[in-house]
Amino acid sequence: MYGTRFLSDVKANAHAAQGFDDVVLYKKDKQAVYIKHVFMSKLPAKVKPDMSAQHIEFIKQLDTLNLRCYVLVHVKNKLSGQYDLAFFLDDYEAIQGVSKELAMQRVMPLASATHLIDTILL
Repeated sequence: MYGTRFLSDVKANAHAAQGFDDVVLYKKDKQAVYIKHVFMSKLPAKVKPDMSAQHIEFIKQLDTLNLRCYVLVHVKNKLSGQYDLAFFLDDYEAIQGVSKELAMQRVMPLASATHLIDTILL
């Protein structure tokens, strides 16, 4: 699933990161942020997205270039059956994982995540 399909409301240019179909570069003016999109039907006790060695290396390279990369975890809503809830992890949290409790505190409607990208990250 491509992130642009879910975040088409972000008012920025969006491009898939070269070599990754689940990482999207959002650019507006001189600001840029990479977002890796992960989908979870339900949250385990420790929320740690599946990330390949290439994803981890990519994130580390972005860090050395002072570029930002976040993981947006799309969560399936039990009521709607859609992935319309989400929360952000920074690069370190995505690699190490966070507790389900912390993830649940951060969960928001997907529209709110889109708004955060537009207003805070870009």
